[in-house]
Amino acid sequence: MVLAVFLALVLLGIAYLLLRGFGRIAKPLPGTTGAVITLIPAPTHTATSSVPTLIFTPTPGEPFLATGMMGLGAYVKVADTKGAGLRVRASGSTSAASNFVAMDEEVFLVIGGPEQSDGYTWWQLEAPYDKNRAGWAVSSFLQVIETDSAP
Repeated sequence: MVLAVFLALVLLGIAYLLLRGFGRIAKPLPGTTGAVITLIPAPTHTATSSVPTLIFTPTPGEPFLATGMMGLGAYVKVADTKGAGLRVRASGSTSAASNFVAMDEEVFLVIGGPEQSDGYTWWQLEAPYDKNRAGWAVSSFLQVIETDSAP
C-alpha cells in the first residue's frame, strides 16, 4: 500500500514537471501587454588548430631520394669510427649533451636536418627499433644504406 502511494506521488510529480515544461514556460512581465521575450544564449567558440599537418607519402615504385643520397627518410648506418662509436647528441652541436654512443653498423632513420654547426653537417636520427634512441649526429660518420627499390 505504501509503495502504491509512493509510486502515485512520483508519477504525479513527473506529470506536473512535464506539463510545466520544467519551469521553461515564459510568463509575461507584470505591467506588460503579454509579450514574451525569449533569450537565446550566444554561441561559444571552441578553439581549433588551423595549422595543417603535412604528411609526405611515397608513390609506389618512386623513391624519395636518389640512390645513395642522404636526406629525410633515408636509412643510414654508423661507419668509419674505428670502433670508437659515434656520439649522438641532443642537438646539432659539438657542445650539446651526448645522448648515447652509436657503434659501427648500427642503423638509423634520418628524421631531421641537415643543420650546419661547428664546421659539420648534422642529421637528426632515430633508431627504427627504439624511438627513444634518437638525436643528432655528424654526417662524416654516416653511410647511406642502399635499398632495393625494384618490385
